[in-house]
Amino acid sequence: MKTFNPDFQSHLQQSATTVARCILIIRSFDGEMFGFTTHDRPLNIGGVIFEPTASFVQKDIASNLNLDTDNTEAEALLDSDTLTEEDLRAGKWDFSPYRIFQVNWADLTMGDKKDSIGHLAKVTVNRQTFVAELLGLMEALGTSIGEITTPNCRAWLGDQRCKVDLTPYTFAGTVTGSDPDMYTFVATGMGQPDTYFGEGIVLFTSGLLDGHSYDIKSFQAGGTFITKTPMAYQPEVGDAFTAVTGCDKKRTTCRDKFANVINFRGEPWLRGNDALIQIGRSE
Repeated sequence: MKTFNPDFQSHLQQSATTVARCILIIRSFDGEMFGFTTHDRPLNIGGVIFEPTASFVQKDIASNLNLDTDNTEAEALLDSDTLTEEDLRAGKWDFSPYRIFQVNWADLTMGDKKDSIGHLAKVTVNRQTFVAELLGLMEALGTSIGEITTPNCRAWLGDQRCKVDLTPYTFAGTVTGSDPDMYTFVATGMGQPDTYFGEGIVLFTSGLLDGHSYDIKSFQAGGTFITKTPMAYQPEVGDAFTAVTGCDKKRTTCRDKFANVINFRGEPWLRGNDALIQIGRSE
């Protein structure tokens, strides 16, 4: 049972109240704290200024006793200098912890009533609005613990299980052209063959995209990169970046490209369920 200040509880039972809903978000990109409120004036709560966002609309919070994830959605106009379309598309707010609560804006000493705690999930940006999925703490109970067998490697290139040193597979480059589609840029002078950077990562180190990284979908000899997701800004000529080669997690790639088959984390020869349930077949 949720408990809070008895005075606030009595206030909520009145026919007319001075209640505002607030949301506190700790941005995952830099750890900075931001507050937003449905009240028409800024509120100073715990030293954080909660910015009025009249366009903020939150759906009902779905929760029950069977340990399912508490989830809801929040929709708002892109009318804030803090929440910009570019930052949302760039993923700066992805997986940011949040806390939703109610306060009596006429008397903040009454404390608050907690509604939900969790983290942001999927954020969809529309023409003038954005919709953020809010997942409660029960989401953590849905995390799979352990591993299942797979024909491809379950390690990530360069991690503690893979153990590949990425230094010789990391290359610096400079953008010489880009496409308005926000997926493609060119860096002439890259001498790697086709597909070399496919499934790899590109990290921009200057320009508007400084600090942003993207998964690489494909690479063509001569320097054409295509990312899996749209970039927050169109790369400009002269922007610097570093690109790390990718791995398709196949055993042959692990052996031939990285000479690392001893650390391969897959079972390519393990028989599948179809073979196990076959009847009357002689080997």
